[in-house]
Order: sequence, then structure tokens, then C-alpha cells
Amino acid sequence: MIYAIYCTGSRAGGKAVRELSEDGCRELICDIQRNYHLPWKARTVGEMIAVARQESDARKLEGHDIMALERFNPEVTHMIMFDVLSMESPVGDKGERMRLFLTEAGYKKALENQDRSFIQILNHAKMSQGHLQYDRLDGER
Repeated sequence: MIYAIYCTGSRAGGKAVRELSEDGCRELICDIQRNYHLPWKARTVGEMIAVARQESDARKLEGHDIMALERFNPEVTHMIMFDVLSMESPVGDKGERMRLFLTEAGYKKALENQDRSFIQILNHAKMSQGHLQYDRLDGER
């Protein structure tokens, strides 16, 4: 079981603990991501990206966030976005869409998992100092 702590209201002053199933917890997180609004105008790039994603109703990717620290690791040479096709996949759950920043060895493993029909790579970019260099032009992705 997963536990979530939530405030029952500032005037009530109390906190309550409610037991949630894994699905219930995911639903709560999705609801917060969908309905949370900043009390001020977005100021940072991360806040502006979050607002744009929320307004576009875009599907949130599992795995690494677009500005994840892994992106800036000098050993990271690839970024992939992929769909998980099999319950046997070593990464993610069947039906998820994911983004990962990978080293050369990690990318080779991803290609092997694609050959075994565990995942389907949808998008690939080479990485250089945190910069993405997509294989194809925007219209072809």
C-alpha cells in the first residue's frame, strides 16, 4: 500500500493520512499535475514548460524529464523516446511512453530491446553537452 498525506484545510489545521492503492496514487498525481496552477505568472523556463504542457494537454512521458540532470552528464550521448510494448521490457510498464537519456552502452541495450520487440523507439537525438541533435527534421518525427 502507498500512503499519501494531505491537508484537510488551513482553518482545520489538521493533517490526515489516507491509504491509497498504487492506481489511486497515480490518479492523485495526474489530477494534481492536470489541475495545479501557479499562484503567479510562470517565471522560469521549467515553470513555462510545465504551463505549456498543461495547457496543451500533452501526454506526460515517463522516465527522464526533458531538463533532467542526466541530460547534462558528459557520458550521455543519446536521448530516445519510446513506447513500451511488452511486460517483459526491462524498462517501464507495457503501454507507457518514455524518454531516457543514455550512454552509448545504454543506447545499444535499447536497440537490442527494440529488436526483441520489448520497445519501439519513436524518436532519437544525439547528445552533445546537453544539446539535442535530432536525427530527422521536425516534420519527419
